[in-house]
Amino acid sequence: MSTPPIVVIGASSGFGAALAQDLAADGIPVLAGARTPVDLGKEVDYHRIDVTSDESVAEFFARVQTGYPAPYGLVYCPSDASAVGYGWEVPVNEVERVLDVSFLGFVRCIRQVIPAMVRSGRGSIVAIGSRGARVPVDMLAAYCAAKAALEQHVRCLAEELADSGVRVNALGIAAETPLAREHLRRKEEALGKDAHYPPLPDVRDNLPSARFLLSPESRHVSGQVLDARPPAWT
Repeated sequence: MSTPPIVVIGASSGFGAALAQDLAADGIPVLAGARTPVDLGKEVDYHRIDVTSDESVAEFFARVQTGYPAPYGLVYCPSDASAVGYGWEVPVNEVERVLDVSFLGFVRCIRQVIPAMVRSGRGSIVAIGSRGARVPVDMLAAYCAAKAALEQHVRCLAEELADSGVRVNALGIAAETPLAREHLRRKEEALGKDAHYPPLPDVRDNLPSARFLLSPESRHVSGQVLDARPPAWT
């Protein structure tokens, strides 16, 4: 492939998998990765990556560097369903896990791609944020804190990369994904709820926003958080 790919991290399910398949269906080269790789079709070049490991992240991105000067896009989707409960009761190791996957994994990945993007003079980085970064959500304090760190890091990166041709944004999705449903299931258990939370919007409803941030049409957009409108009950 001669066209620089878009790298989608956290593509085993949910939004990451849907986006990787959507991009590939349009003939866009995609390099996808997750801790547990799945078959997304022959159009998607898929490899294992553990975002909590410096060595695994470096090994994954070495595959990009052998074929291209730099990827055109990086979409970071991973998060973790641990640390659901009252903020003073969740185990510290679960909070550490959420921060490592949701935030520090992003830091590991951008260390691998931003220097090459700057040299090429272009690139789009999209981190999947959350409304929880800005609005308190009961039982999800660690998740909210991790997403707040992620989104503020995005804003700082955009400032540092101004005029480089590399843009960095966050996208807050509202979607029915395995992670979102697991969060809700754990909240139901912790609160002793008998009734289940209603379904969230279809994950594919969020794809156009990501496609826009990855497209040349967003070349003047950086340091922004684009939020999908959540259901009224959330």
